[in-house]
Amino acid sequence: MDTSFLLNIKRLDDYYRNLRFQTGIWSRLLWLDNGKEMIFVSSGTVFNPEHYSQDGWILLFNELFLQDFLQRYPESYNNGLLLEKGLGRSVIPLSESLRKELNDLAGLLSRAIAQGQSELYLQSYADLILLNANNTYAKVAR
Repeated sequence: MDTSFLLNIKRLDDYYRNLRFQTGIWSRLLWLDNGKEMIFVSSGTVFNPEHYSQDGWILLFNELFLQDFLQRYPESYNNGLLLEKGLGRSVIPLSESLRKELNDLAGLLSRAIAQGQSELYLQSYADLILLNANNTYAKVAR
């Protein structure tokens, strides 16, 4: 199965060069290598990421991956961010330790995709990234 239709992770500069990923079918979570926030953009939301032109990562996932994630983690603190589709775009604070963890997970996910690992293998890295984002969002939203 071609997992690039369910989820993908790109460096921001690669994202800008590939129009295939710049469609509204993807939900996106992005952060800069040295930034202080994550940006979550739900699918269907117009988003111009060019003002985030520094080095960073963007996790892209489609509705099928999102629904599977919500079934795996039904607790509200695990998925509150992803359920806020009405917001379109959410900004989540990013600590230095969380940024380092996300950068490490992104690198592992990127390598796993390049090596053609199975969907379940990729899912574990993507889940950890999304769980971190959701848990951070839950702390802020209280």
